[in-house]
Amino acid sequence: MKTVFVEALGARVSSIGFGCASLGGRVGARAGVEALERAYDAGITWYDVAPSYGDGMAESICGQFASSKRGSVHICTKVGMRPGATSATMRFLKPIARASLALLPGLQPRLSAIKPKPFKVPLTAELIRTSVEDSLRRLRTDYVDVLALHRPTREEAVREDIIRAVERVVQDGKARAISIAGNNEIEAESLDESLPYRLMQVANNPLEPNLQRSNGSGRRTTFVTYGSFASVGPLVAKVSATPCLLKHLHDAGYRGSPAEVVVAFVVDYALATNSAGVALFSMLRKEHLAFNLLRLTQSPKLHLLNRVATELSGAPRRADRLIGASN
Repeated sequence: MKTVFVEALGARVSSIGFGCASLGGRVGARAGVEALERAYDAGITWYDVAPSYGDGMAESICGQFASSKRGSVHICTKVGMRPGATSATMRFLKPIARASLALLPGLQPRLSAIKPKPFKVPLTAELIRTSVEDSLRRLRTDYVDVLALHRPTREEAVREDIIRAVERVVQDGKARAISIAGNNEIEAESLDESLPYRLMQVANNPLEPNLQRSNGSGRRTTFVTYGSFASVGPLVAKVSATPCLLKHLHDAGYRGSPAEVVVAFVVDYALATNSAGVALFSMLRKEHLAFNLLRLTQSPKLHLLNRVATELSGAPRRADRLIGASN
C-alpha cells in the first residue's frame, strides 16, 4: 500500500481512504463492517465518516470496526451536517430496499430521490462541543485524528468563536487536527496562516478540478479528495457521443468500453493529481477495492492525464478541433 505523510498528524497514512457515506444507508452494519475489514487487511488506514452519513448510523458501524484497531487506523469525522429525519416505516423498509438494490441496481436513483437528505446546521461553539462528544461515543474512542467543519460558510470558517472551539477540541486531546470539508469555494491559500486548518477536503475529478486551484498554496496543507465517480456518468456520455475522445483514451493506454476506460481514467486522475494526499473512495464491494488497489500500482504521467482531462471536459464543444488534431 502506498502511503503519504500527513504533517498535521506526524504520521504516514494510506494514500487511498475509505469513504463511509453509505454505511448504514445503502449498506447494512454487517456488510459494512466486512467491507471495512477487507480494506484494513489490504492496508487502508484512513476512514472518513460523519454524523450525517448512513442516516446517522455510519459512525456507529465504523466504531464497531475501529475500536479494536484504534492505534493503527486514522479516523476523520465532521461537524455541521445532520441526517434527515427517517420515519419508523422507512427504517423498517430499509433492509428490503437494500435487497432490492442488490437485484435491481437501476432502482438507486428512485430510492435516492425519496430518501431524507442531510441538512446543514449553523456552527456554534456549543454544537462543536456536543457533536464531538456524540461522535466519540458512537466511534467508541476518546479521540479522532481529524475533525472537519462540514460544509462551513467562509464566515463560519474564520469566526473567532468557532476557531476557539476547535482549538479547544485539540487542546483537550479529542482531535489531533482540524480540517474543512465539502466547501470547494474555500481555497487553502485564501486562509490566514494562523487559522488551524491543515487539511482540506475537496471534490476533485476531471469536471471539478478543484485541486488545481489550490496547488499554488504556500500553506503546508494535506488534501483529501472525494467525488471521483461523480464525473463518470457525464464523461461516459461524452466519450460515447464523441469517438475521438475514446481514441484519445485508447492512445493513453486505456482499454475496454467507454464506461470501463472512463472509470479507470477518473481513478488514475484522482490518485495522480493528489499524489501527496488521500483520495477517498467507497469500496463496499470487494471488486471495487481490488480495482482501486490495481489502479494504485499504475503510474500514468500527470501531464498526460491533465491533457486528456482537458479534452474530456471540453467535449463536445471542441470535438471538431480534437478530430483534426487526431488525424
